[in-house]
Amino acid sequence: MKQILLTVAMLAVAIAAGAQNKDQLLSSIEKAKVATENPKKASNPNTWIKYGDAFMNAYNSLFGDLWIGSSQTEAALLGGGTPISEEQKEFNGLPYLVQHFQFRDLYYNANGVLEAVIITTPITEDNLLVLARDAYLNAIDVDAKGSKAKVITEKLSDVRNKLVNDAMSYYTIGDMAQAAYNFESALPCSENAVINGVDTTVIYYAGVAYGAAGNNEKAKQYYERCIDLGYYQNGDVACYLSDIYKNEGNADKAKECLNEAFAKFPGSQFILVSLINLYMDTNDDPQKILDLIHTAQENEPNNASLAYAEGNVYNSLGDLDNAVKCYEKSVEIDPDYVYGYYAIASAYIQASDKIVEEANALDIRDVEGYDKLMVEFENYLELAIAPYEQAFGMTDDVEIKVACASALKQIFFRFRNKGDKYKQGYEKYNNYLVENGIVE
Repeated sequence: MKQILLTVAMLAVAIAAGAQNKDQLLSSIEKAKVATENPKKASNPNTWIKYGDAFMNAYNSLFGDLWIGSSQTEAALLGGGTPISEEQKEFNGLPYLVQHFQFRDLYYNANGVLEAVIITTPITEDNLLVLARDAYLNAIDVDAKGSKAKVITEKLSDVRNKLVNDAMSYYTIGDMAQAAYNFESALPCSENAVINGVDTTVIYYAGVAYGAAGNNEKAKQYYERCIDLGYYQNGDVACYLSDIYKNEGNADKAKECLNEAFAKFPGSQFILVSLINLYMDTNDDPQKILDLIHTAQENEPNNASLAYAEGNVYNSLGDLDNAVKCYEKSVEIDPDYVYGYYAIASAYIQASDKIVEEANALDIRDVEGYDKLMVEFENYLELAIAPYEQAFGMTDDVEIKVACASALKQIFFRFRNKGDKYKQGYEKYNNYLVENGIVE
């Protein structure tokens, strides 16, 4: 036990000392660089390996990635001191304790596990890992006999892991551009003449990070490469890629991408929902959409949103009865599915609007026809009241509540002479809109 504690203490001192010897580290890098500029020495792979090692020594002096997954206590032992300050922050809706040290920030999740390490005071502005990677790759180029292949493989694997760890750290704190850069930078560590590998996982995450950073062109490049390599992530890659195609205005390519993925992963709900949304967005053949929805429902019969989506298709076709049946099915599946109630009411309002259009198109002398249509019109308004009130009462979403209240106010105003409940309904929803500053 004493031996372990002594080792940890010595390591902590070494870390602190290493981080502070910036001039010495830079001097070692410069000395190694001079050797690479000597034509005779530059032809020796050891020269480039030593150059790469100089960069790695500088990187490791800050211990930027060696504690990921450790507990706060373990990291504190290795850190060689207490933080300068700490604070609570939130990333992607999750709480983190951030400890600030002289050279780095440590991010602990709610369970006290270290998820990210960010170097705040680097040895140099250049990425030390990328510089080390390039030095080792140069060693490959001059190692004609392959005598250093094993050593170089180990060193490039180490660089790859550190770049990926750094990428995940930046991903955790929401710096997607830096995450993408590090994922991308890790790829040559595998794709070279010695290792001759393809790191599909990193290719995928490079696409995800670039997409999250808003660089769709780069994201598309890596997603397309994943598809070419047969790396679908159960179809997720195709969904992300099709969304990019759609945003580019290439709906046909988006459909092709999703349909190919669906053939390979017919059980993927993500692909099915993406296909449904795409066909609906492009107003394609409704039967194609319904077929997809029905397939999705077979896989997931208790998904309220799928019943809702089916109702939307029927509603767009003017099939009120089937639309309402589907919306009602959505709230049978999930009684808390507010969109289902709102959709039922809205479908009746849309039907009432069509009645008004029919009435306005009648000959002015057709009083009987007009009165008949008005009865039908008011019937639809009456049918809309209950689902609107249900939606209004069950949600805290202000936008939905305002929409429901606005519709109910108009309906109750029309029926205000029919009885007190309608007058009271009008006052209730009008007051709500006034209180929320929607109307004066």
